[in-house]
Amino acid sequence: MNIVSVSWGDHLSFGERDGTLDTPDKVARRLRVWRDELGATALHWRMLRTRIAGTFSAAPGYRHPSETAARSLDWDDFKEVPALAHRAGMSAWLYVTVFDEGWPLGPDDVRAVSYHNAMHGQHVAWQSELTRTHLEWTAIDRGGTERQWGVVSLSYPAARRAFIDRWRALLSGTGFDGLFLCLRSQSRPADTADQFGFNQPARDDFASRYGVDVAREPFDARPWRDLLGSYLSTLVRELREALRPEGILLGVGVPRGDVLGPPLGNATLQWRDWIRDGLIDRLIVNQSSSQCPSMWHQLWPMHRGTGYMQNYIDGSGMPPLGEQLAESYARAVKGSPVELYVARQWNERDETAERDLASIPGVTGLVFGSFRHDNPEAVRRNDWSAGRLS
Repeated sequence: MNIVSVSWGDHLSFGERDGTLDTPDKVARRLRVWRDELGATALHWRMLRTRIAGTFSAAPGYRHPSETAARSLDWDDFKEVPALAHRAGMSAWLYVTVFDEGWPLGPDDVRAVSYHNAMHGQHVAWQSELTRTHLEWTAIDRGGTERQWGVVSLSYPAARRAFIDRWRALLSGTGFDGLFLCLRSQSRPADTADQFGFNQPARDDFASRYGVDVAREPFDARPWRDLLGSYLSTLVRELREALRPEGILLGVGVPRGDVLGPPLGNATLQWRDWIRDGLIDRLIVNQSSSQCPSMWHQLWPMHRGTGYMQNYIDGSGMPPLGEQLAESYARAVKGSPVELYVARQWNERDETAERDLASIPGVTGLVFGSFRHDNPEAVRRNDWSAGRLS
């Protein structure tokens, strides 16, 4: 009972032959392959940026790959893909993110030394209209002068409502069975793990509970991190209630560990509460924000950040994956209806390792990325030239 995760924009921009997924017939053929060769019973469909109100920008001589790909399409993936998945005997889940709202294009001197990755993120950018019109929602540092572009502080009730309204509108009238909320972020990593999150509602909440203004006075980091994590839990709870009337299932993809980790910070990741309170149907563990799941480029290679209580990139502060699955995650889902999956998009295929992980009691299945499975020749050549205009 595995899952195939499809980053459609990557297929359209860098795929070959059936691996481009640029027609419904090609999607239909690959669905059967994913089912038969990857054991997939569910599909995570990551939509194009053009589905979300926002602004593309590019340096002279460049164009954003997602914008380019969308221009050549004459069919509706939201209409076709769920139906095709169902015909192949698979459920279809819409893949969305909450900490990945993009950023404005930086000036030349900044892009020369600080960029998403040189392949497709150095000279192009996208930013959602949500953060363009609500700058105050973007996570801010303690001094109130620096923002982490693309990351919204969920301490704002209106921000949480905006996300839920967006996702419900995307799902409306489609045949998607579930919503997969991924916590991956492509935003520039914080320099230090506790750098951001000091937005006014969070400051006010902490002051009302503990009598301390975190922007001006010394404070205990543990309850502060728990408070920041509680806003994500509130979003999950509110989203669950919003999806319940439509019968839409909810899955959440998390980095392993008990904090959000790179590139976001030390906010507590309260996944045990989500299981206990019946807020989710699936938990997908082992997501990574540091690596592209399709091309395997490192994101923001010159920025990693320090001060993380747990860091899934180097494994510090936590046990090995197999041990963590058996001792923490599998125990938490035992006796609950929540299904536990392990993301494997960041690893070379290894039948022994995959069998060992899948055999841990409590693990429902694994998640594989479609791009590398469908485009071995493109992966072998390692030629990622999309985005540059000829």
